[in-house]
Amino acid sequence: MGDRLWLALMDSRASGCTAAAALSGGGCLVGWLQDDQPVRQARRADPRVLDVAGAAALVSLVLPPEDGLWLFDDPAVQQARRAVLADARPADVVTTLLLDASHFAGALTVRRGEGAAALLRDDPFGRIWPARVREVGPGLLGTVAPPPGPTIERHGSAVPWPGGRF
Repeated sequence: MGDRLWLALMDSRASGCTAAAALSGGGCLVGWLQDDQPVRQARRADPRVLDVAGAAALVSLVLPPEDGLWLFDDPAVQQARRAVLADARPADVVTTLLLDASHFAGALTVRRGEGAAALLRDDPFGRIWPARVREVGPGLLGTVAPPPGPTIERHGSAVPWPGGRF
């Protein structure tokens, strides 16, 4: 196993994955803990989001087209991050998705409980690229505390945001 978490939308559970959960509307969200990208469509995420004992949830998955990646320094990406930090109703999980050290390759927001669907309809990252709001089954996603402060600058460039530390 590696230190990196890779997530991908797949038609079914992938061989050799660490965990997977069914998505409403079909398909699976699949996760691998390993150093190398397991499949072409996989994106790196904060490894703390993976929880094989995690409960079912609603997710907002923002995936830009492969030819439409934006820099993390783009004002729209920075504003989405600011909006997440300013929200008084923290999500169970928020992580950006990476392909490399400088490009925004999407975001995953996880919410559970009353009002989750309404909150996900206004996902700040969904203002950049359309969000797919789906139910995800148990066994993949946990809960991660929100970041400790208003960090906006990249830290380590190759680390999915939020990192939880400066």
